[in-house]
Amino acid sequence: MKSLVSGLLHEPLAGAAQQAIFRPWITDAFAAVLPHLTQVNQAHLVMLVDRGLMDAPSAATLLRAIARLQGEGPSAFAIDASLEDVYFNYEAELIRRVGQGIGGRVHMARSRNDLQSTLDRMRARRNAVPLLEEVCSLRAALLAKAERFSDCVMPGYTHLQHAQPITFGFYLLGIEQSLQRDTRRLFEAHETINRCPLGAGALAGTTFAIDREQTARLLGFDGAVPHALDAIASKDAIQQLLVAGMFLSISFGRMAQDFYQMSTYESGMLELPDSLAITSSIMPQKKNQAVLEFVKGRQSHVLGAIVTAFGAFRGTPFSHVLDGNADSLQWAWPTLDGLASLLPVVRLVVEGAEPQPERMRHLAAANFSTATDLADFLVGTLGLAFKDAHHVTGRIVRLALERGLLPGQVDAGLVAEASMQALGREIAIPDATLATVLDPARAVERRVGCGGPSASDTAALARAAGECLSRDRQRVSELEQTARHATRELDERVQGLIASAAN
Repeated sequence: MKSLVSGLLHEPLAGAAQQAIFRPWITDAFAAVLPHLTQVNQAHLVMLVDRGLMDAPSAATLLRAIARLQGEGPSAFAIDASLEDVYFNYEAELIRRVGQGIGGRVHMARSRNDLQSTLDRMRARRNAVPLLEEVCSLRAALLAKAERFSDCVMPGYTHLQHAQPITFGFYLLGIEQSLQRDTRRLFEAHETINRCPLGAGALAGTTFAIDREQTARLLGFDGAVPHALDAIASKDAIQQLLVAGMFLSISFGRMAQDFYQMSTYESGMLELPDSLAITSSIMPQKKNQAVLEFVKGRQSHVLGAIVTAFGAFRGTPFSHVLDGNADSLQWAWPTLDGLASLLPVVRLVVEGAEPQPERMRHLAAANFSTATDLADFLVGTLGLAFKDAHHVTGRIVRLALERGLLPGQVDAGLVAEASMQALGREIAIPDATLATVLDPARAVERRVGCGGPSASDTAALARAAGECLSRDRQRVSELEQTARHATRELDERVQGLIASAAN
């Protein structure tokens, strides 16, 4: 039995190779790639006619058959793994319908190398835009929640220990800031992706006088990849999208970890709806935050896809090879699809999470989170060097802890005793002043002009974040509009060619 795709090869692909490698590769990709392959074929044929490389009647015959195949969908194709890949399976069915004399002409002036690279970029672009849409929706949810709880005082943590008082709204704005940068990285990845490899051929272009910029425009790209070898040798545009996805998953995963901890009985600062939890099969009292656990765990999916995407390229030549240009993306597509589908769930978590203000205020006041404010008072009001103020305050906290005193029970006598131990002299601070200095809500409001949790700073941060979100949403809308315009132009050209050939 001879090869069905080559006049050189005398044998088809080995059956074991077909089953282990090529059939899974083809079947996994076919449905996702078919709409893109339809558009690439359409744009290529329009360009060939415009450049005088194909007559309009032949192109119209092909375009009608291509439209029928797209309408019938993947079921129109009987997958044959001996045909090596998606394209040869597609081409075989096209030729079966229109004959080799016409069907065999669609592939002129291109290679599977530039074709596959183009399909990969179109597929990645299709992933990038929904990710951008969903990240913007998540940011909007965070901003709305932050506005509601901008005055909800809570302890801020470093090293999982009480650090300084903040507000829940301030915390959420911090997550939104991280997502702003993730959005920027997604835009940058989209910009890198949105260059068209079509026309690069196998690696050195083509001898036909094609118009690469025309096909790029008809497919909604910003332009052609300028260097033919680079166009078929590189997948860094898609790797860049995966890396942006990794940063994104880390941002919302860290928030999920914080929510996970805040929702424990011991913390009690956050309540999540029952619709985002599961129960135990044996313990009736359990409300397990399983959704948060999956949200946290999703980072590992992205990391795995990145390891594969980069690892498969290690040691490959700078050209087209299937370990780099195909196998490297084995997990990229399901991972990117999974990220886009998970983001609405993360938004539900944000929208459904209800802080417990009374518990938060209690914890903020319970464990000396305002100690820095006392040290700052000793410096700013009494003129101590900060190092001395730090030691005095540390001694105050130590004495209070040893005696079982809460921050609100620290009085002038304890300050005098601690300062004598630390400095060899007493410092006098009235009890009323101490109460003001150590009050968490007042501590929050003292942090002005430094990007802190005070009402004025929080309002400024929220205002800037809202303006940034509006700009980003407008940019996403423009990307979608450009894609729609390209699709409309391509459809009009295709229908025009078909109609002109019929007259």
